[in-house]
Amino acid sequence: MNPNQDVVGQLLSGTQDYLQTSGMASQFLAFANQDPVTIGMQLMLHGGWVLFVIVLMWALYKDIFLDYRSGQFMSKWKHVLLAIDIPKNNEQTPKAVENLFAALAGVYTSKNLVDEYWNGKVTESFSFEIVSIEGHTRFLIRTPTHFRDFIESIVYSQYPDAEINEVSDYVDYDSDELDANGVPVPFRKLKFPNKLYNLWGAEFILVKTYPYPIKTYIEFEHQQTQTFLDPMANLLEVMSKLSPGEQVWIQLVVQPQPPGWGEEAKKIVSVIQGKDYKAPEKFDASKIISGPVGGVAAFGGGILAEAFGSNPFGSPEDKKKEEDQWKMFKISPGERDVLIRVERKLSKQALKVKFRMCYIGKKEVFAKGRGVTGVTGSIQQFNTTDANAFKPGAFTKTAADYFFVDQRIATKQNRMLRWYCNRTAWYGESNASSKITLLNPEELATLWHFPVMTVKASQLEMMGSKRAAPPTRLPYHERAAPAPKKEDRKESTQVRAVSPLVPGQAPLPPSMPMSVPAKIIAAPIESQPSVAPVAPHSPSAMPAGDPALKKSAPPSNLPFA
Repeated sequence: MNPNQDVVGQLLSGTQDYLQTSGMASQFLAFANQDPVTIGMQLMLHGGWVLFVIVLMWALYKDIFLDYRSGQFMSKWKHVLLAIDIPKNNEQTPKAVENLFAALAGVYTSKNLVDEYWNGKVTESFSFEIVSIEGHTRFLIRTPTHFRDFIESIVYSQYPDAEINEVSDYVDYDSDELDANGVPVPFRKLKFPNKLYNLWGAEFILVKTYPYPIKTYIEFEHQQTQTFLDPMANLLEVMSKLSPGEQVWIQLVVQPQPPGWGEEAKKIVSVIQGKDYKAPEKFDASKIISGPVGGVAAFGGGILAEAFGSNPFGSPEDKKKEEDQWKMFKISPGERDVLIRVERKLSKQALKVKFRMCYIGKKEVFAKGRGVTGVTGSIQQFNTTDANAFKPGAFTKTAADYFFVDQRIATKQNRMLRWYCNRTAWYGESNASSKITLLNPEELATLWHFPVMTVKASQLEMMGSKRAAPPTRLPYHERAAPAPKKEDRKESTQVRAVSPLVPGQAPLPPSMPMSVPAKIIAAPIESQPSVAPVAPHSPSAMPAGDPALKKSAPPSNLPFA
């Protein structure tokens, strides 16, 4: 007989004898033979209720109290919507917008225990939008008011000739629908199903996990001619072709994240490289029991191995497998290319993104082939089969099959419109850790950037030309034109009637000096003989220090602000 089997048999026999003599075996069998409801009640009455109360209190605290405190924290924020217009001859590539998003990552601030578990502090989010209202397209940024100067500064740092104007929110524009009092209903408050309007909306999510990148603007440059083929051209052309009564809204709600990409990114890199990934150890309540038991078993196994020459709790063949050092050289060229792109993505900052789209139109002009297929087809430019891609989320896409189709679609339409208008960064499709959308500044700049000068969208709002710098002598420190001096306000109220000049006659009578302005009313011109033109006065004839030579105040309509 194997000595290991003999030792294990002796241990099991002794344990069984102990249970029988103590009566524990009969009690356990009697308890286990009861129905599940009775077993559950007994466990609840004999201390199980404590665990139930702890779980319930944690759920109430996390899902109700913290949400309430976060809502109070965010209610203090005020937002402003900024329209960004750039010159038509823009030569900046999306790299400039990438720098903008990289600067935005600095908004993130760490939270202490009080902020996280009592104040419900959350990081501010920013909404970068492209909106087409009946074909008129604009680039918009929605930001908290306390970050407005920051947003304007990073935009001007990359686009010095841009124009930034505060505009009213387009979701609050009046629709053609009237309420019971005959007042137009804003688009924000439309309810579906609607008699006049239809809506298609969705939140785009990643097909694979977030460490895999999408196709970025760097890959849209022609390798031979070094010509940048702007992916924004297709999207802007589609949005410029909308007819009256149609609107397309595209939204990227961006929320800065703490440094690092998490364990999921490390796992993906290890898998591609062919390495064995070991997740970091987390707290496990079962280890409170299994840890000491495992330690005792290992200690006992060591003693038995010394006494009998073998360990019954382990196999002598249990050895660590040597890592194959050549796995990295065995991956295919395609896998190597994906690894390069994954590592390039993970080398930059991480930002959480909610990528939403809404297409609203009157029922008589609503056409998915124009407003939905055109936009989603443009988004397909950023998809790759070997890395990552975007797809409409099944939970938010306003579509349904089989049962209660109309009711389910209406519910999704109302929910999608509400989430879009609120620019929420918390509710939506990609809240689960498996669906979260994390992009870096390079990917965000690919999805949202100002078109280059080769893009000729017909109704894109852009500046006609660059603004020239104002003269250096303008008083920038003053917001309005300075008040005129006291002597400049003096004006003669004397009205004189003068006859036309004749050769050799002085321009003004000797009694009216040139230094004193006067209101002159010319007498009616009668038929006069032709006269020779009078030579203009030479500037040198003006006396030094004459008030006529002084510079007057600049016009009041100069753009000092």
